[in-house]
Amino acid sequence: ALIFWRDFEKSGVNLPPAQRDRFVSLSSEILVLGRQFLNEASAARPPATIKHSELQGLKDHGLGSRLQWQSRFTRDLLVYPGSLQAQMIMRSAPAEEPRRKVYMASNSSSPKQVELLEALLQARGRLAQLVGSPSFAHMALGDKMAKSPENVNQFLDTLLDHTRPHARRALRTLSMRKQAHLDTGPFPIIQAWDRDYYCPPEPPAPPIPLPPLTIGTCFKALSRLFQNLYGVTLRPSDVSSQEVWHADVRKLEVVDEKDGLLGWIYTDLFARRGKSSGAAHYTVRCSRRTDDDDEAGDLEPSEEHRELVQLSRAFEASNRHRMPGGVFQLPIVVLLTEFTRPPLSRGPAVLEWHEVLTLFHEMGHAMHSMIGKTEYQNVSGTRCATDFVELPSILMEHFLTSPTVLSLFSSADDAAARQVGNHHEDPCHNIDTHGQILLAVLDQAYHSPAALEPGFDTTATLARLHAARGLIPFAEGTSWQTQFGHLFGYGATYYSYLFDRAIASRVWRKLFARDPLNREMGERYKREILRRGGGEDPWAMIGSLLEAPELASGDAEAMREVGRWRIEDEVAIPGRH
Repeated sequence: ALIFWRDFEKSGVNLPPAQRDRFVSLSSEILVLGRQFLNEASAARPPATIKHSELQGLKDHGLGSRLQWQSRFTRDLLVYPGSLQAQMIMRSAPAEEPRRKVYMASNSSSPKQVELLEALLQARGRLAQLVGSPSFAHMALGDKMAKSPENVNQFLDTLLDHTRPHARRALRTLSMRKQAHLDTGPFPIIQAWDRDYYCPPEPPAPPIPLPPLTIGTCFKALSRLFQNLYGVTLRPSDVSSQEVWHADVRKLEVVDEKDGLLGWIYTDLFARRGKSSGAAHYTVRCSRRTDDDDEAGDLEPSEEHRELVQLSRAFEASNRHRMPGGVFQLPIVVLLTEFTRPPLSRGPAVLEWHEVLTLFHEMGHAMHSMIGKTEYQNVSGTRCATDFVELPSILMEHFLTSPTVLSLFSSADDAAARQVGNHHEDPCHNIDTHGQILLAVLDQAYHSPAALEPGFDTTATLARLHAARGLIPFAEGTSWQTQFGHLFGYGATYYSYLFDRAIASRVWRKLFARDPLNREMGERYKREILRRGGGEDPWAMIGSLLEAPELASGDAEAMREVGRWRIEDEVAIPGRH
């Protein structure tokens, strides 16, 4: 009830009629601006103009050679940001100038794009003040684990303080590489366009050889993992006529060894025209307790709708199951990804390691929905605080670092195993982490009271942040913030992913790192976290799980403590991508 009431308050239920109308108007304006901002964030940027002489010595002898050949026949070569040519130049061009040009083009914005973002941030600020909050961040964080922008900044400050020394050491390594390459004086400055050249990004890879990672192999491994941890298995299920929206969709039953059927997962894994991009978990129907429903008190349907209502009730009754604690509605979720479909001649799809990571991440959300057993559907499974919801999904990624868990991918009839890539320490990992923390700090600054001050300038704010706390100099003339799409969907809560990575790291180390298939620890995690969804205070749940009662207050000191967890784990586990 308290969650419902807070939602009503945030929606202006206590406002006088005129102000409530203003709230509705501002909310609509924010939705329109947000959609426009997302469209512009992904819009193509103007190309960089590269000369033939600037492409000498490209390390890429495939695409690089073709690009050099093409540049001989044109006065200027146009390279579009985000293209394969642009990525190749950033990683392979020994000369600094073409990399600088591509970087500047990739991080440019039109005045209209900057104005659109600032209009969105200012509209959010006005909306927050309308309901009595000092800023949008204060309004957005009141019902989150962080509780306030001040607590978020305590967490981020701790992260920066602990990450900075490790990131500086990594940056020093890059500087030494640049010094050797250019034969300069000691420790030349690493510019933003140097990062990919002196530390080329490499795809993640498993730590041990594995068999071909087909869809079937991956789901067998997931089922074996859940069986070991929770006593839960995944079983393929037939679909009836018109039950699914595409022939690619497969249905899985989730079955508990004691309680029986828990729910269903529909998987739609391959990319196709017209399908949503990215990976996601959608709840079609949440779990909830139903045996204490007051159906007798429901409004009676009209005569013309009575038959449909009876049909609906009969259908719902068939999708309920008695378990310890009552009768529960069985959940239905959809798991979407955009894996590449192989040609029919090549047999079943074999996933890349980053796709396996994505699958495990999304299945963490799905199992949160399946195992969650709460009184009400609005707090079931993944319907919890934004800065808590990623814990189960990120924890699933940790299991893929364990050779014990990876052995679940193999079977007795595997003819051969194959190595997928190389697993090694990434010297730039801490630089990237530092950059992600800065983005979370920027998100807080953009949603602070400063957004409504005269002369508010998002580009100047970004430049000041780099000058005060960055490691790599800000490139004058750039305005990358207009491509920061998370500012719309995760406004004032971008820190959440870092926050949940910290908690997941701690849970992994304390409960699973030594014995990742330990049933006792799995049951404890299921009991303390997964079953409770958003029905209890997440600080209390985590404190109970980790036997850390000092976290119960969820205050600034608790946020600082979580910040210390993350850095401790990053330093202690080399090579984690």
